[in-house]
Amino acid sequence: MSVIGNNDSLNESQKLMYLRSALKNEAALIQSDQDNFDSLLKALENRYENERALVDIHIAGILLINKLHSENPTQIRSLIDTVRNHMRSLKNLKLESNSLSDAIILHVLNNKIDKESQRLFQLSLTTTQVPSLQDFLSFLEVRCIQLESVIKSDFAEKSIPIKNKSSSGVNNSRWKSFLTKDKNKTSTAVESNPNQGQKACVICNQFKKHSMYNCEMFLNHSPLERYELCKKHNICTNCLNFHPSKSCTSKSRCQICSSFHNTKLHRDKTDVSIPSTAEAFIDTAPKVNSEQCFALRSTDKKNSKPMKYLMSTAVASVNGMPVRIILNSASEINFISSDCAISLGLKRNRIHSSVSGINGLAQDIKYETNAIISNKDNSFNESLKFMVVPKISSVTPSCNLDISKLSLPKHIKLADPSFHKPAKISMLLGAQVFFKIIKADQIKINDSITLQNSVFNYIVTGGLPTADDKLHCFLLSEQEGLENLISKFWQLESLEDESLNLNSQTKLCEDHFVNNHRRDQTGHYIVQMAFLKEPSCLGESKQTAIRRLNSLWRKLEANPNLQQLYRNFIHEYLDMGHMEQVFEASEPTVAYYMPHHGVLRPDSKSTPLRTVFDESCATSTGESLNSILANGGVIQDELFAILLRFRKNRIGLISDIKKMFRMIFIDESQRDLLRIVWKESID
Repeated sequence: MSVIGNNDSLNESQKLMYLRSALKNEAALIQSDQDNFDSLLKALENRYENERALVDIHIAGILLINKLHSENPTQIRSLIDTVRNHMRSLKNLKLESNSLSDAIILHVLNNKIDKESQRLFQLSLTTTQVPSLQDFLSFLEVRCIQLESVIKSDFAEKSIPIKNKSSSGVNNSRWKSFLTKDKNKTSTAVESNPNQGQKACVICNQFKKHSMYNCEMFLNHSPLERYELCKKHNICTNCLNFHPSKSCTSKSRCQICSSFHNTKLHRDKTDVSIPSTAEAFIDTAPKVNSEQCFALRSTDKKNSKPMKYLMSTAVASVNGMPVRIILNSASEINFISSDCAISLGLKRNRIHSSVSGINGLAQDIKYETNAIISNKDNSFNESLKFMVVPKISSVTPSCNLDISKLSLPKHIKLADPSFHKPAKISMLLGAQVFFKIIKADQIKINDSITLQNSVFNYIVTGGLPTADDKLHCFLLSEQEGLENLISKFWQLESLEDESLNLNSQTKLCEDHFVNNHRRDQTGHYIVQMAFLKEPSCLGESKQTAIRRLNSLWRKLEANPNLQQLYRNFIHEYLDMGHMEQVFEASEPTVAYYMPHHGVLRPDSKSTPLRTVFDESCATSTGESLNSILANGGVIQDELFAILLRFRKNRIGLISDIKKMFRMIFIDESQRDLLRIVWKESID
């Protein structure tokens, strides 16, 4: 903002325009005492520059860093970047680090890294002095470089050459290497220490007592790469011990597909699967070169369980109501089921359109609607257009999935906690907002399940084994039979009396009107507003209305034509008895003052000025009049239904009810909730 504020080429109005265009969500609603750049900037600073809260956020960001359980250079580098970002932010807040703060943060971070990195850091310290935080971060950077070099290197078979004996016949080498070859000419290297009798791991070449199950370098590979390493080093693909696969006596099988290979080597059936017997992958054809070759064939289907792949489902808030949605980046359009649109009380607009899916099959779309979709903390809030369809899909997933063996982190929140249970999909969000929803980080649970972060929390993706072998595809199409076509033909020539589909709030408003309305001597209806909460929850609103009125008058002073139109509007309200002046000195116990402003429409001859009353303006408690009112839904019939009904009568009358909605009066007991402030001049 300093670039805009210090730019002398911009006037106050331009600076204010740039500032307002940069504000979003709650910040866009903040008002200032004076309608200029400096006043609004100061109001924003007062609201958001809370140094104490910012310090708490950055310290918590360091303390709550996730613990690293493996030697992963990406995770270590992410830890370094996170710490430095928070430390830089604290320094910008004029909090300098010292030896005590370094020691505390270093102790916290040392417990966050993996055990091997902790050990190497302690070995790197040559004195008893307490290391600085910068020393620790520098060590981690070097550690990242080392791990990245190891991962990028070729993990091909390595053998240690036998040292030449000296002329005295004494072996000068401490280590010996024994090379063995099987009938397939596959070499296996085993390194031994004659003093200790330990064997080095053929994968990572470290003298640690660990099996293949615990070799981190082996586990960091994909299932296909693990399989190739097993064949290269003559490791059994079933039990991961050092003997040929066809001579394995173990009765264990893959826990996922029950085939004759280890679970660590299992791959999804979308890939070329691992052979079920040793003979399946021995290629007996003549070899052109010395490299080992093998052919892969698919696993026998009767011995494997099909995988059920999860759709990207989440629970979102749509107009304040929880709705189960599915994310689909392959769709150009957003969809909503007709049942969901009715239950939410959304206004449907008639359109004539069609969408196509697989093989170009077309689906006619008759309605579209608009809805606001958001997450729980309202950090994501989008107003979207939806095509209304009878049904988006059948229940998803199609059967209950077993997640008892799925180890999900306890600290994360799922976007759809019931992702494994069959449930109806009410909305589909397409490519328009897909990448606004998806975040960068992922958590890989196993070879088949990954947690993808999003604005709705983590989405579970991947596959789970199931007994159901049905495959499901989202295709928005409808196969109409002869009976439906004939029914539609007769519907074109008839008019049905359709009962209103009322949701809970609409039904509440309907019952409230029936029980509380009355008519005065002139025939005017007198009604009461239906509330979801008691009006006593509304806080102070008068000062906000006064500030908005002062801002409005500055605009009226600059535009005499607008000022005269606005005065005429207020006077007309008073003359018609639709508004009355309040004279009592004391404020009522519960009152709500509505800010108001004008929208000038020079092209309109009948109503060049439209005045807007802002019932959504929040009070000191955060509530507004609109937020506590029940939603009565759409009360007008669709134009198509009106025209059909109009043609049933021999004589038609057309008229206009002037100020139609203002002819319905509000009960006197609730009129204090519809107050405004006004003055005849700027002074």
